[in-house]
Amino acid sequence: MPEYGDTTGGPEVRGSEGLAALWALRPYLRPHRGRLVGAAILMLVSAGSTMFLPYASRIALDRYIIPHRPQGLLQFIALVVAIAAAGAVATAWRARLMAYTGQESIRAIRRALFAHLQRLPVSFFDRMPVGKVMTRLTSDVDALAELLSGTIIQMFGDVLTLVGFLAVMFAVDWRLALVTVAGVPPLVFAFTFLSAQIGRAEDTVRERAASVNATLQESVSGIRVIQAFWAHRRFGERFEQVNRSLFDASRRALLIFAFFWPIVDFTWVASTGLLLFAGGYWILQGTLTIGTLSAFMGYGGQFFGPLHSLSQAYRVIQRALAGAVRINQIMQTPGEQEAGRPEMPPIRGEVEFDHVTFGYEADRPVLRDISLRAKPGETVALVGHTGAGKTSVINLLCRFYHPQSGTIRVDGHDICRVDLDSYRRQIALVLQEPFLFSGTVRENLRYGNLAATEEQMRAALDAVGLNLPLDLVLHERGSNLSSGQRQLLSFARALLADPRILILDEATAHVDTLTERQVQAATERLLRGRTAFVIAHRLSTIRSASQILVIEDGHLVERGTHDELMAARGRYWRLCREQNLLPLETEGGESTDGTGSQDRTAGEGNLEALA
Repeated sequence: MPEYGDTTGGPEVRGSEGLAALWALRPYLRPHRGRLVGAAILMLVSAGSTMFLPYASRIALDRYIIPHRPQGLLQFIALVVAIAAAGAVATAWRARLMAYTGQESIRAIRRALFAHLQRLPVSFFDRMPVGKVMTRLTSDVDALAELLSGTIIQMFGDVLTLVGFLAVMFAVDWRLALVTVAGVPPLVFAFTFLSAQIGRAEDTVRERAASVNATLQESVSGIRVIQAFWAHRRFGERFEQVNRSLFDASRRALLIFAFFWPIVDFTWVASTGLLLFAGGYWILQGTLTIGTLSAFMGYGGQFFGPLHSLSQAYRVIQRALAGAVRINQIMQTPGEQEAGRPEMPPIRGEVEFDHVTFGYEADRPVLRDISLRAKPGETVALVGHTGAGKTSVINLLCRFYHPQSGTIRVDGHDICRVDLDSYRRQIALVLQEPFLFSGTVRENLRYGNLAATEEQMRAALDAVGLNLPLDLVLHERGSNLSSGQRQLLSFARALLADPRILILDEATAHVDTLTERQVQAATERLLRGRTAFVIAHRLSTIRSASQILVIEDGHLVERGTHDELMAARGRYWRLCREQNLLPLETEGGESTDGTGSQDRTAGEGNLEALA
């Protein structure tokens, strides 16, 4: 069985790893190249407007106001207003383009991630808690959305603005330029010192948030058990533990940023004071104009603005890189479907397990050297105590897992070497714990057959003795139905698929005796011509099986018909004795399982519509 990497996180995301993961997502941005180019051009316009405005104050003061020359001042002010308006329009239009591009890209990423999750093997979800899967689809994708919807372009714009400011300031007056940038080295030192801590803190926050989501999801799923066992306090303490852990991590991350932002603000204030002192001195010396000092006051304020913005963007980038790594880990996990495999031909129903060994963990096999053969149309019953390995046989037949050794063949084809969809379309599964989706009865039935007509759906319901309106809206997991109704509906869904191989994993475990008889009577004719694998705790339901396989501790220890195994007085006989079935075999020689001929023919007319 293939192993799948742990995507639950843990170690700090290295910069190169995060950038590589982000680069791997570039195909989702490629369709929006035109908008990205447009946003970059608009960013240039916006940055140019920002850089011009402080210089405009120098021109206004030195050329018009101080010399008392009002001629042309109004025209110049109009030009400044026009340039500022152009910058504002460019900024707004750029924000609109990036919001659209970011959200469209995120929609595509979320769609691709969801589709890939549907194709991942069951073993992946055995290792990944549901809450953490939800975090990947929500929080991690949202972190990318924040980056792609504007932060990344804004960051490049801030860098461009900084470079432009430096060029203009040194061109206007190199002395004031040096004074203005004197505060940059302390900022670089502080940023370098704190960046590693910021990365670790953000990664820890994301992982602990995923743990909170996982615990919350588990509590909601198990709310009936929690309430039934009065476990509110115990589970509340467990939730508070992970919640407190998230609080501590979030507080630490905020404290790091709370330490960094005042450094930026203090440096700006200190640089402004130094600029006023130096500029005032040079004005008094006659080597500097008031307009130039005014321009540098504007440049100084706007120079530290992008630095402050970049410090905030760094946190967004760290979250996005960590999210991209985790998303990329899932996207690189091999799915079940592999291209180029041959289609599974129409199944006749011959199933063979050839010396199959399997374990959910490599060193702990749950099936050991299992060999069995079912002919087309046979019903094979799997019996044994809980944990014997019965469900593992079903999991392998459904290709939820791969055997570690041996081969599983259907009609002579190794099922691990054929196209998965073409194989699964020809089998149907009814689980012990029925799963119904939110929606109508009609929608749930069509998961078995999308092309099913209304007549076929009604016939499927009638065949299992279930009288429900097709437009009845089901709550989550069908909670507004009884357990027996949920089981019968899942059974009807399987019958509607018209499978060549029907798998019932203790499918009658949650129905009462009367409902069980309805199911047995309705399915007898449907099972003709189909291969069926049945797991049942109630041994009275599988007496007519073509062969009964007794599994014990992963070994196939007995096989035969009901009569053969009863005559052998082995493990199957002892299982029947445990269920008080032995006396039923001695009374009259006829089956006394309660299934009379009248029950057996019930629903015949409804079955005709499904045949």
